[in-house]
Formats: sequence, structure tokens, C-alpha cells
Amino acid sequence: MTPPPRLHVLTATQSDNAVILRRGPSAQVAALSWDRRRNKVELGRWINGRIHEYRCDLSPDGKHLVYFACHGSRCWTAVSRTPWLAAIAFWPQADSWFGGGAFTDEGALWRNGAAAEDHLPDGLVPAPIDAYPQSTDGFHMGDLAASRLERRGWNRIEGARYETVLQLELSSGFALRQSFSLGRKNRAMISSSYALIAPGEENIADLNGWEWADFFENKIQWAEKGAIWQAKISREAGLVERHLVYDLTPMRFEAIKAPYTGVEQ
Repeated sequence: MTPPPRLHVLTATQSDNAVILRRGPSAQVAALSWDRRRNKVELGRWINGRIHEYRCDLSPDGKHLVYFACHGSRCWTAVSRTPWLAAIAFWPQADSWFGGGAFTDEGALWRNGAAAEDHLPDGLVPAPIDAYPQSTDGFHMGDLAASRLERRGWNRIEGARYETVLQLELSSGFALRQSFSLGRKNRAMISSSYALIAPGEENIADLNGWEWADFFENKIQWAEKGAIWQAKISREAGLVERHLVYDLTPMRFEAIKAPYTGVEQ
């Protein structure tokens, strides 16, 4: 049986927009736009390669994506218009030791392991080199992913780098807890797990199949087994009114052109 695709979601901090990264087979990734308010999902573009999701980010307005990708021995950092992946800024490199980036609250572009150039497309501006912690140890996130989540309302409650635990406060005293781990058995090199915490610090549900989760408009939204779901929280019953937002399992690679001319890669 073919395993379901791996999913990760990048959210915008100042809009309802998000980007879903769908990986499967392992060397093919599709980017899709997701309007989280209307639950409208639209396919952008596929690439042949592996996008390292913990080194990616979506701009506050949801219009630009910075991502780090590799294909074979070739790696690169790119900025694209959402969700097309066609680079409007492109920085190639020979290894995965550094690369990727993030956006500040003001929408400035920060590059991991390098200073952003002064002249960037689409009116983007460079961020100070110390806007985020540099993650240049050859893995895929360092402390960057946790720092991005903290800017989205998550609180770091213990650990650092690859053993970080963060918590997002929900409604009615509930919380969503996320733990990062390095080298967990039968998981990706860097993986995260989730738990739903009730008032009084009672763990009422280990959500081991979840790959991503967040809280939006009084609903939990999550990725599990190749699909995006959402539900409300009940103090008596936990997650209720589960709703399938979009099933990405049936998708297959398509050679789709972006609606603009990107940088030659």
C-alpha cells in the first residue's frame, strides 16, 4: 500500500492565507494555497525535489513564500509568489548546511546563513541578519522553526533546538502542545508530535498521527494521513464536529507553469 503524502502548512500572520506543502513521492512536492476562512484550496505548482519545510516561511500578507529545496546534490533557497514555487529570487548552493529563510513581522526577508541582498523583487526588503537564530548545523531547522512559531503565538515551555516543546493556548482553558524530536523511530529526521491538553494540565489526547496543527477562529485545524481537517473543542468530549477540509491523497504530479516568468534555475 502506498503511504499517504506528507503534509506541512505555512500560515500567514496577517491574513487568512496559508500554503500547504504536499510531499509524495519523496522527491516531488506540490504547493497549494489555502484560504483558511473559506476553506478553499487551490493547486499552485509542483517541483521535482525535497522542500525542507522547517526552513520555509510565508510572508505576513501571504503573498510570498521563501523556501529551501534540494534535488540530488543541488540545493537552493528561493522566494516565489504564493503558491507557485517559481523563483523571483534564487540563491543556489552545493550542500544543505545552511539555506532557507523567514519573514519578520514587518515582512522583511531574512536568509538563513547569509545576508539578504539589498535589491529584492516585488518591493521586498532585507531583514537584519540577527532577526532569527542562524540554523547552519547541517540539519533542517535548528532553533528557526520554534522561533517562527513563537511569532505565531506559541510559547516555548521547555527545551531548545531539536528537543523543543511549545504550547498554544486555545479556548476554554485548552492548549495544543507540540514537541520536536530528532531521529525518532519511523519518523522523519526532524519530526513533531502533538497533544491536546485540558484545563488542569490533563493530557486528554495524544495526536500521534498529526503532522501539523494550529488554532484558527475557534477551531483546531490539522494535517493527518494526507488530508487537512478541522474540529471544535468540547470540554466534555474533546474534538467534536470533525470536518474534512481537503484530501490531498489522490493528487499526482502535473507539469504546471507559473503565471509569471521566474528566475532560471
